[in-house]
Amino acid sequence: MLGISTVGTYGVGWYSFGVIIGPVKEETGWSSSSISAAFSIGVLFVGVGATFAGQMLDRFGGRPVQIVSLLAGTALVLVAVSAHSLPIFVAAWGLGAGVLGAGLFYHVTMAITTRLYPDERAAAFAVLTFTGGFASPVYLPVAGYLVEEFGWRAGVRLLVLLMVVLAVPAALLVSGNKRDNAAPFLAGPLQVTGKATNQDLQAGAGSGFGSVREALRSKRVAVMVLMFAAMWVAVGGMQVHQVPAIQAAGVSLATASFIAGLRGFMSLPGRAMLGPITKWLGIERALLVAYALMFFGLVALAFGGFAGAMAFAVVTGVVFGVVSPLQGLYSAEVYGQRRIGSLLGAQQAVISAASATGPVVLSLLLDAGAGYRTVVGVAAGMVAVAIMLQLAGMRRAGSAKQVRGDEL
Repeated sequence: MLGISTVGTYGVGWYSFGVIIGPVKEETGWSSSSISAAFSIGVLFVGVGATFAGQMLDRFGGRPVQIVSLLAGTALVLVAVSAHSLPIFVAAWGLGAGVLGAGLFYHVTMAITTRLYPDERAAAFAVLTFTGGFASPVYLPVAGYLVEEFGWRAGVRLLVLLMVVLAVPAALLVSGNKRDNAAPFLAGPLQVTGKATNQDLQAGAGSGFGSVREALRSKRVAVMVLMFAAMWVAVGGMQVHQVPAIQAAGVSLATASFIAGLRGFMSLPGRAMLGPITKWLGIERALLVAYALMFFGLVALAFGGFAGAMAFAVVTGVVFGVVSPLQGLYSAEVYGQRRIGSLLGAQQAVISAASATGPVVLSLLLDAGAGYRTVVGVAAGMVAVAIMLQLAGMRRAGSAKQVRGDEL
């Protein structure tokens, strides 16, 4: 149910916006940059609201966070699609998409999942993110059809209705409160049955950092968050600029759009590989390999022509599918369950800021006369920074384990 909810909320709050920019501009005459401001405000507000949502999740459980976010976000987006004033559209969409993201995106659903399945977290994350990975394959074509048939205002209203239908079951039935029972996965990751005891879950919920301030004093946490930020500068930047960057490899707009769509589809097998990869390599090494492959894919796009663009789509598509859940697993391992909602919320604030910074930085480079090879190279450089930080974090963790072993 959490994964299905994610399909709807990411579909409206993240993916559908790119479909409506053109029709909004054609109908209203507003500039592309002004319309895009609504999306940027939404991304930033996800980060701001995520900190508050995480604290509410730790205090009251996931159900009220999901319900309030769904109601408020839906209302604001509906105000935006009825607006004939640019400031009202930008403010309402930005706040609405921000509220939906703050209370219903992965930092919330992963925190809930961490509490529900403390002993089989990788399997649960695989189901959550594989299901959520259908947001792009479902919402992009559906949005295109509805907007083309009914206009962008009616089309978005129908997309919002679909989102509500997909999100209501999880909002009403899945709490993820640390007092709830944990349901183990049996006979495969899609079959859920049985319940653990309250004592078992309380024992797991008591581990980890007791506050955001305590976590910030940890060098391991600082390195991890900086690593994620560097990675999401690259991911956010390429999310906006991937189609023209692929075009720069010498292909038409239609072909570039197809290749970008292929990249989104390839994230699904990446999510399906999460369980086997973590069992084989462990979370830290799997994350390092994923970052290295992301770097390779970006370099291929910058210098490989059409073949490089296809390699970029396949490699980084698969990697993007596994990076997000791997980062969630790594965060849960570092933070523990005690204040997982607050900590993932605060972390999401940093990631959202990085995601919003990436497109701006790459756009400034383009405005200064840089070509797309340089732009993609800068994105690859940020991934290289993430790789170096991950290596440093692994060395620090290994040294700490060695010290504890010597003391024992």
